[in-house]
Amino acid sequence: MIKFILSFFTLFNTALPLEVNSTYMKDYISFIETYEKEYNYDNFLTFKNNSKMIENHNNENHTYTLEINEFADQKISFNHIIYQPTNSTYKGENLKTTLPHSIDWRKKDVVSAVKNQGHCGSCWSFSATGAIESIHAISTGNLLNISEQQLVDCSGTYGNQGCNGGSMDNAFKYVIDNGLCSEKEYPYTAEQGQCEKCDIVVNISDYKDVVPNNEEILRRVVHQQPVSVAIQANQPSFQAYSSGVYSDPNCGTQLDHGVLIVGYGYDMFHDLEYWIVKNSWGSRWGENGYIRIQRNIENISGLCGIAMQPSIPIN
Repeated sequence: MIKFILSFFTLFNTALPLEVNSTYMKDYISFIETYEKEYNYDNFLTFKNNSKMIENHNNENHTYTLEINEFADQKISFNHIIYQPTNSTYKGENLKTTLPHSIDWRKKDVVSAVKNQGHCGSCWSFSATGAIESIHAISTGNLLNISEQQLVDCSGTYGNQGCNGGSMDNAFKYVIDNGLCSEKEYPYTAEQGQCEKCDIVVNISDYKDVVPNNEEILRRVVHQQPVSVAIQANQPSFQAYSSGVYSDPNCGTQLDHGVLIVGYGYDMFHDLEYWIVKNSWGSRWGENGYIRIQRNIENISGLCGIAMQPSIPIN
């Protein structure tokens, strides 16, 4: 591959960048082969800068580590969450119950495998289907894989915008009226298409917006079932996350990404409480597709705004 790049610059009589023989270029070539990408010099420069950021971070004392992943050559800027202010009053069931110190719904076999939204801004649909899959499994004992693509294609009249963004609440409203089909019958394509008819396998009766900006109430609801939330995910440190408890104080409240909280816990080594969050960037990202985000920070909105827009489907 290095020889190919040298030939490219020679063929087009282009000045040979000094970086071609650098360690970063060799790492970049390995990167584009791993992720089946095409060579692009501007993307290489982004990759180089992100590599330096990751190296510096991992050489310092942090509660989480970073790594090169498929986003390493990209300057990601997105806004795929439609903000909908609500007068939320839902605080969860059994308010007097003493909560356990941790819960992980994955261990109860009610959370489906991590999926990958690709280059479509459909995170909101994955958050919504994940929440519906889980509450259905909790209620019936049957874990289904349901169709994100149906929401992308069919919920436009409910305020969603396909690959250009949407909201979990709008998705829930659509499912209340229409139900959802299986992933197998209506598979994901990572682009918006025509709405197709299919056999409905799951319905919900309602949804609730959880009281915002209160991580203790959010914990109580997560103990009840996985919860859809919106977060800010455009920080380079978030996109390069590898493992540990994510605690970047620069992760703010400009909500742009929908995810699913599937539990909470405590890291004894770093003395940090955290949320267990299911992402939709594939299982090669983070901790097998998940991220642990610091819980109970001073800001009532939570780290990355995780407590600002929580909502749940009602089976």
